[in-house]
Amino acid sequence: MLHAKRIHLPSQEYELTEDGRALATFSLRRGSIGARFTLHGADYAVRTHRFSGVYELLDADGTAVATTDRVRRSWNMTCSGRAIPFRQTAAAGREYTMTGDDGQPAGTIRRTGHVQSQTTADLPGLELVLQVFALVVTLLRRRRKRAAAAVRSTS
Repeated sequence: MLHAKRIHLPSQEYELTEDGRALATFSLRRGSIGARFTLHGADYAVRTHRFSGVYELLDADGTAVATTDRVRRSWNMTCSGRAIPFRQTAAAGREYTMTGDDGQPAGTIRRTGHVQSQTTADLPGLELVLQVFALVVTLLRRRRKRAAAAVRSTS
């Protein structure tokens, strides 16, 4: 099970652990690169397409490893020709459920903390890098929704 915890409250830096063992740190950045992380010696970047709501996981060479369609209440992650569906199952994006090939829930990404912004991902059957990608996508989606709400409230 993956666990992401914000390192410093005002920042967007997170520490990623798997079953209590440190894996990586990443920062949610503004602009075209949503996050960068190193996993088992390999560098990855999550690219955000600002207006379309699409995300891409890029390896060190800039090759797309996985992509999402527009991330909303339900969305798909595509990798190696396989589409993996996710859907929001709790209010305010607090939980997304991964659906298996049989249509049954196969895993979850759940926000477990409010102030500290802790998130856990239990996505069995997915490669570790794809689990990290899905978790980062949900964090970026949450940040995007908060920013949009802040803009609306000042208008």
